[in-house]
Amino acid sequence: MQNISEIAVFVLLGAAFAAGLVFFARWAVQNPLRVSAFALIAVSFIYVGLAFGSDNPQSWTAIEMTGVALFGSLAGASLIGSPWFGVVGLALHPLWDIVYHYVGPGADFTPAPFALADAGFCGALAVYAALAIATTRPAAATPPPAAKNRRSKR
Repeated sequence: MQNISEIAVFVLLGAAFAAGLVFFARWAVQNPLRVSAFALIAVSFIYVGLAFGSDNPQSWTAIEMTGVALFGSLAGASLIGSPWFGVVGLALHPLWDIVYHYVGPGADFTPAPFALADAGFCGALAVYAALAIATTRPAAATPPPAAKNRRSKR
């Protein structure tokens, strides 16, 4: 376990990476919410790679693939449906990081700094995504063109 200052440094480092991701997504004229959804899938797959280094790779890979399915489904639902699904996935992923990979059984194969930084990364993206969605005004509906009054000729 890290002391409080180490925890703060790694969480803030993750948040800084999230800010960098949003900055580069906006710079590249990409939708940051879409990029955040893909980032959620990517960080979920990183844990699958880490599971190969565990003492029981078959079981841990299956557990981590369950996480990929869960968070990947939420990310996918945010791409084709409501972006709030992505916020839910990004908000829940830090719990997965801390409960399973920092203090739980996954701590055996997950470096503690990575779990903390990933919690900060996903947490910061969740806050950004929620604020971006909440402050975005829906596009004003344009009225349909006026229907011409056509009288039938008899």
